Amino acid sequence: MKKLLYLFLLAALPLCAADRINVSFAKGKWDNALFQLVKSPRFQMKGEFIQQDDHIVNKVPANLTEKELLSCHEAYCALLTKEKFNGNITISSKMSFDHLMAPLIVIAPELGKSADGKYPELRDHYEIVLFYQGINVWHHRYIDGKPSWYKLAYLKCDFKAKTVYDLAVTLRHTKKGVQMIIKCDGKEFGCAMPKEFTAKDYFAGIIACEGVNRFYDFLVK
Repeated sequence: MKKLLYLFLLAALPLCAADRINVSFAKGKWDNALFQLVKSPRFQMKGEFIQQDDHIVNKVPANLTEKELLSCHEAYCALLTKEKFNGNITISSKMSFDHLMAPLIVIAPELGKSADGKYPELRDHYEIVLFYQGINVWHHRYIDGKPSWYKLAYLKCDFKAKTVYDLAVTLRHTKKGVQMIIKCDGKEFGCAMPKEFTAKDYFAGIIACEGVNRFYDFLVK
């Protein structure tokens, strides 16, 4: 009997750890109906991703240098899931940047609407940002109709341009609140999430921000 119970539990393990979303961004390999383009409250435009053979890349003005693109708002583009998630979960994406920065994973408990009502728009959210000097975790807040942000955590190290990195973010619920654990290229660090995040579910996704950013896949499990 014990052996049968063990085999049953072993067979169930893949189901417990099943992927909620497992998307390759290669051409013809993914369903964009799973996602939504989301506007930032800081910028007027909502951006656009361009399909390439094995990835998607944010559309940027063709006449700007790599340095000029770092401060160009037209480089910004946010792609979030339509489904919301909760509980213990890992979000990951293989990504790269062409110059200095800054592809990222985003976690957003709620979305609002743009001023014209046409597009979903970010409100309170968390950005886990890869760039040439490490990883930054930003908490963006939306208070009285105004966006603000502060650095929640960071890791200082070197990441190289035009190199694909697999960035993974785990949210773990404990008796003392939610912990965020970030892993990338053999490095790991973590932080406690703000208390107001504890009971919420959330959208997840990617954002291209500052420069040319490439994304090769997206997983939630």
